Amino acid sequence: MRALQAEARAPGQLRYQMLVMQNGKARSEFSGHYELTLAGTVDGQPWTLDVPGSAKPLLLKQYARVEGLLEYPEQAVVKTLQVKVIDQAGDVRATQSVQL
Repeated sequence: MRALQAEARAPGQLRYQMLVMQNGKARSEFSGHYELTLAGTVDGQPWTLDVPGSAKPLLLKQYARVEGLLEYPEQAVVKTLQVKVIDQAGDVRATQSVQL
């Protein structure tokens, strides 16, 4: 996973973009999904959200550009976005986080 970026668009909204790449020696198509997790604070207390419905399918031969818009409670202060790429067997193949 490369070039993970995220930015707040409005209260309760976060836009993300990333580039997912396979190893240069991989010859087969990758089929799996990615999941998103937000972390930060709500009213000064630690807060984490496994984004509902964020398990999006991911299919690529060499690389794929992925982007989207997340919604979360407006009172939350998001500090970190984490993305996990998971294969069809359920194994985590890559994880990356970005600080906001």
